[in-house]
Amino acid sequence: MNCLKAFTFSIALTLSYAGVATSASAQAPDPERENLQQRVEQLESQMEAMRAELTRLKNEVAADQSTNASSPAAANAASPSTRTSPATAQTETRPAQTTTAEKHLPGIDLGPVRAVPYGTIYINAFGNSGGTNNADDPLFATPTNQGNVSISVRQTRLGLKLEGPTIWNAKSRGQIEADFFGGFPAVGVGDNFGIVRLRLAFARLDWEKTSLEAGQDWMVFAPNNPVSIAAAAIPQMAAAGNPWARLPQIRLERRWASGKVLWQGAVLAPSTGDSPTATTSPFFLQPTTGAASRVPFFQSRVAFNNANWLGAKKSGSVGFSGQYGRARVANTLGNNKIDSSAIAVDWNFPIVARLTINGEAFVGRNLAGFQAGAFQGFNPDFAYRRGPTLISGGPRAIGTRGGWTQLGFTPPVLSDRLAIYGTYGLDDPRDADLVSLSKRDWRLRNQAFAFSFLYKFSPQLSWGVEFRRFDTFYLQSGKQTTNHVNLGAAFSF
Repeated sequence: MNCLKAFTFSIALTLSYAGVATSASAQAPDPERENLQQRVEQLESQMEAMRAELTRLKNEVAADQSTNASSPAAANAASPSTRTSPATAQTETRPAQTTTAEKHLPGIDLGPVRAVPYGTIYINAFGNSGGTNNADDPLFATPTNQGNVSISVRQTRLGLKLEGPTIWNAKSRGQIEADFFGGFPAVGVGDNFGIVRLRLAFARLDWEKTSLEAGQDWMVFAPNNPVSIAAAAIPQMAAAGNPWARLPQIRLERRWASGKVLWQGAVLAPSTGDSPTATTSPFFLQPTTGAASRVPFFQSRVAFNNANWLGAKKSGSVGFSGQYGRARVANTLGNNKIDSSAIAVDWNFPIVARLTINGEAFVGRNLAGFQAGAFQGFNPDFAYRRGPTLISGGPRAIGTRGGWTQLGFTPPVLSDRLAIYGTYGLDDPRDADLVSLSKRDWRLRNQAFAFSFLYKFSPQLSWGVEFRRFDTFYLQSGKQTTNHVNLGAAFSF
């Protein structure tokens, strides 16, 4: 605006000079009058050009101010599975589909790179009627632990989106994101000192129909997530039919038919869900059974997308994906190699104008790295039954099947700011794979029901209430049931 003031002052000086020149021309001798008149006409032409330039500059400044005031919420763009919801800023986002026609985001220019900060502050007050594996974002009921009430902000996340220059005719960009769900320090008040956890960190090149990405991102296999303000750090229905992971990977994507057909293929870090046992250090990395196999994970997915699904004027998609990897398990008989494999189908589309359905179904084995199999990957001392006798069979992958589905309804009240969700999830490991020589309290089945509503006061502020019920069946402890109630609020920028 200081530049505009200086520009206006220069125009005033010009106008004053023009007035003086005009007065002088009236008194000047006739030979000079024509010359002065030409100079006045030139000045008038220059003033008209200056006025036009001033108007243009004012319009640009007004447009920039309007953009800066309204666009920070764009940093929390919703994934395809949640973009029809009025509470999209409070959901996990998996980039199942990417378009290259993205808007230039406001932010901070760092040389040729533009950095756009974003984040969401989550405040969750919660209560559990019984034991759970995790109090604020539980996966299943447990026979131990006890009911509780508390409040937490450790699901809060912060991130930075990066827009880079054009490289090899491709638009370059990157993203880094973290939350505070990485555990607690070993001090007496450490329950309020959430440790920073890396969520996303990747760089990407987008051509018109092809994309190449390297870094940590959501996996390609089974990419959908339920909408939830209570489950932001760990997706809702994890270990109850919703396999998920954010893994280091190299990913290639290809689009056809104006983006309606999408193929994704990735080579990923092997994640089998078992803790490294070679060291007790929390700092030094040691291989899990997946890394010890010396074989990476491979995943692929093909999806069909449409912005006007079956003429409903809303977007929808259906996808099919697969996963393959391997684990190397050591026991007294030597090293055993067991596979990690699965196939899945995912869907997200409108049923009618205000009702949508979203979900996944899968079948596979050794999927604890994705918290599937009720978070159980392999049986280290599997045994065959031969009459009343158990015979050792060595390590065995635990087969499982499951899925989840969510209905979302936006009632025609409150300016479409209210959304209501009902969700069911099930993970059912194969009982025959849970027979072992030693006594183990395997989780035979885990199912969860959820009901919630979300209300969006503004693009930045939302709040909601969620009720979740877990029914977890154990081999030794029997059925365990816990109810989880969560009052959540989220502020995004």
